[in-house]
Amino acid sequence: MKTFAALLPCVALLHHVAAQGGYLFAVDPKVASPSTSMIDSETASAIIARRRSLTADRQLGIVEDRLLEEINAYGGYQAPLFREDQTGEAPGKLFIRISGVDMQINDFDTAMPDLWIQEPAKDLLTDFKAIPNRRQKDFTCEYIVPPSLNAPNSKGVEVIFSYPLGNERLCLASVEIPNIPIILSLYGYLPTNPSEVKTKLPSLIRILKHLSASENVESTVLLLPSKLSKTSDKHAHQHHARTPETSEEEPLDLPSATPKDTLSLDNTASSNASKNFTLPSALPACFTSQSACENTTNLCSGHGSCYQAHANCFKCRCGTTLVRVNEDGTKKTVQWGGAACQKKDISTPFILFAGFGVVMTALIAGAIGMLFNMGSQELPSVIGAGVAGPKAGK
Repeated sequence: MKTFAALLPCVALLHHVAAQGGYLFAVDPKVASPSTSMIDSETASAIIARRRSLTADRQLGIVEDRLLEEINAYGGYQAPLFREDQTGEAPGKLFIRISGVDMQINDFDTAMPDLWIQEPAKDLLTDFKAIPNRRQKDFTCEYIVPPSLNAPNSKGVEVIFSYPLGNERLCLASVEIPNIPIILSLYGYLPTNPSEVKTKLPSLIRILKHLSASENVESTVLLLPSKLSKTSDKHAHQHHARTPETSEEEPLDLPSATPKDTLSLDNTASSNASKNFTLPSALPACFTSQSACENTTNLCSGHGSCYQAHANCFKCRCGTTLVRVNEDGTKKTVQWGGAACQKKDISTPFILFAGFGVVMTALIAGAIGMLFNMGSQELPSVIGAGVAGPKAGK
């Protein structure tokens, strides 16, 4: 029994080594890791979001020091916060994602991955798609690159190239992208299917390091296995950055609810919301999905509901809570506001009170001014004319 107990850690280690996980290569001057670190799918998603500069609509709920160090070490170039960004310093970005790569960690030889993703989730396969209209959002030109001129129908290979717009007014046309020098130098080294990854990966990493040194290009290579796990509930509730994968339906355009309907919907949400939930200190302006909005805001604090404001942007629509019904039939309600409907909306009472105060102040000031003007006017001469001074006695 003692021998069997001693062998259990070894069996668990062999299980991890034999597992087919995901692998992340971060090619930029900042990363110089001598060994491969193991991370979970949630941390990998946060790192890729930073390297793709797509963190504006994401809520990072990771608080562990080790994971934050990994994100900072492999997150790539970040624009300075307290000075204007010099566009010449911002690098171009290559994002290469190859799915169906069933390799074990001991299958890598000369090109070892920087990060080993344990149990990668399906979100890593569907997130981080190319955004053609990024120029209007953050002055970034982004394109889908054909994986190979010789094999345009490559399977499981996705290449995205982006660069800062800088002082130029327009982005390059899509037809020009396959012919620019950076992309031309990439052809021939890029695998056309998952089976070529093992043989072409070393040369691909070498050319990406060359582009990093000579062309200021920051590259991210993500290898995903054919079998991916679903996002666990643990990550959804612990980090609030990603939610379990569910089939989302298109929202229906419903007419605006009447006050009565709003009250009933809000009371239903209050019953489903958790009472022991603590909201994050910072909430994003938009959420990427309705489930992310509901989980992060605790169903809009039970005072509203999440809705799709526009493409890839979900927000809370705050409602009204019924406090009491008076004897005369009138109702006392509270209007909620804030990013998570966590604050009482006192704008209407404040406007009424402030408006009343301003009007009363103006009336009092006007009355005082009128009295002052009346007192400073001289009396007419007719009144003084009928008054005679005293006469001297004879």
